[in-house]
Amino acid sequence: MLRAIVIDDEKATFGIIDYIIKSLSIPIRLEGFYSGGSSGYEAVRRLKPDIVFLDIQMPQTNGIEVMKEIQAQEDLDPRIIVITAYDYFEYAQAALRYGARDILLKPIERDELVKSLEKVIGFNLTENILFNQIVEEVNRNYAGEILLKNYAERFHTSPQHIARLFRRYFNKGFIRYVNDLRVTKAKTLLQESTASIKEVAFGVGYNNLNYFYKNFKESTGMTPREYMTAHRNAKG
Repeated sequence: MLRAIVIDDEKATFGIIDYIIKSLSIPIRLEGFYSGGSSGYEAVRRLKPDIVFLDIQMPQTNGIEVMKEIQAQEDLDPRIIVITAYDYFEYAQAALRYGARDILLKPIERDELVKSLEKVIGFNLTENILFNQIVEEVNRNYAGEILLKNYAERFHTSPQHIARLFRRYFNKGFIRYVNDLRVTKAKTLLQESTASIKEVAFGVGYNNLNYFYKNFKESTGMTPREYMTAHRNAKG
C-alpha cells in the first residue's frame, strides 16, 4: 500500500482527503498531517512517503520552499500533488518546475482527487475502487444469493468484466472466490458452534447440501463431518 502525508495549514484538507480515500477504498494510507512547511519537510525526510499533498500557500515556509528543499536531497523523490485555491493557480503552476506531478484545486472534489492520484500513481484507480466495492459487497452478503449478473447490474458493468477482475487480482474466478469464502466461514462454524452440518451449510449460503459437501472437500481435503469431528474433539 502506498503511503502519503498532507502538508497544509488547514486541518480540514486532511479530513477531506482521508474521507475520500477511505470511502472509496483507495490503496493509500495517510501517515500524518503537518500544518507547517518546516514540520512537513522534516516529515518527508523522516518518513519518505510515496505521495505528498502539499499546500502552496502557507505562512512562514510555503510550498515552493518545501519543494526546493526536497529537490535538493538526492534520497527524496516523493510524488507531490500541489494543493491550491483558485486565486493562487498561476503561482501553483510554478511548482511544476520544481517537480510537482499535479495540481489539485480547493475545495477538493472526489473525482478530481481520483484523477490526480491516477496521474501520479500511473494505474487506473477507478477500476481498483470498483473491484474493492464488489469484494466488500460479496464479503458482507456471502450467506445470501450471489449471482454474477446481479452484481454486474448493481455496479453498472458486465459479468465478463467482473470475472476478469477476480482472475486478475485473486487468480480465481468469481464463483470460486464465493465458494472459498463460504467454506472458510463454514470451517469457523464447524469448529466453534454446536450447529449441525446442514445448519452450517444453509448459514453460509448453500441451499444444496451435496454442493456444500463437494466444495468443502475440494477446499479442505476432508468432508464437513470429518472436519467437524476432528476439530470439536481437539477442543474437547
